[in-house]
Amino acid sequence: MPNPPSKPEHQQAIPDQLIQIAHEQEGGAERVISQIEVAQNSLEEIQNLTRECQEIISRIVPPSPELEELIQKLEDITTHADNGIYNIQGVYDLFQYQDIVRQKLEKVGHRLIDVSEYILKNLSPVDEATLHAPSGKDILERKAQEADQVKDDTDSVVAEFFSKLRASKQLP
Repeated sequence: MPNPPSKPEHQQAIPDQLIQIAHEQEGGAERVISQIEVAQNSLEEIQNLTRECQEIISRIVPPSPELEELIQKLEDITTHADNGIYNIQGVYDLFQYQDIVRQKLEKVGHRLIDVSEYILKNLSPVDEATLHAPSGKDILERKAQEADQVKDDTDSVVAEFFSKLRASKQLP
């Protein structure tokens, strides 16, 4: 009979994975934004140099059809640089949206951790002896052969968690 696949000793929980993905995405986004800033600066410099070239040419070259054609080409370069800068602004908008999604991922991860801890705390039987020594009264009041009480319905535990969470947020 084949052995079941063994689990790694320390398998990362899903909430922790979500938070790790969010952090990795933030680092990648920062690197992309720095590259976009370089591109934007280059386009702005192209705009400035093109304008300067137009001014110099118009001062030193006598009017002619070739001069008008050259000035038109320089204006076209400026227009393309303008379009590039406009599109870069759109990329910044997309990255702001992506950052909001990343923050939501982190929040979901933290909520899942909170829910998981709450469920484990309320569904796992607690061995009172490991928490503290029982008093004599506890021993005398305990019924023989009585099992520890554990909540059977996970949904009710989750609902209870969220109702307490909502209630705590509504308090001033």
